Amino acid sequence: MKQLPGRSRPRWQQQLISGLVFGLGLVLMAALLPVVLPILLIAGLLAGLALIPILRQLRNELEQLDQVQKTSSERIPMDVTPWQQKLWDRWKASLNRRS
Repeated sequence: MKQLPGRSRPRWQQQLISGLVFGLGLVLMAALLPVVLPILLIAGLLAGLALIPILRQLRNELEQLDQVQKTSSERIPMDVTPWQQKLWDRWKASLNRRS
């Protein structure tokens, strides 16, 4: 690529500036780590606790499906619509009923 006309910084100056920016970023990350790390750990703990009932329900549904499939030889149709899509559809249906 051609260099546009005008003054350009020497290579050593560019490397010095990029090294200073990198060092400043590293110092900033090291300073914020003790503040951010506990917040991230608490958020992860809360997310894990929120998943417990969801995973328990999923396990129960899979066990029920397994029992039904053992007793029945035909394939059982399942609704595989994601929960957020079901929620969106219910919300739209309730809006249509009101109007």
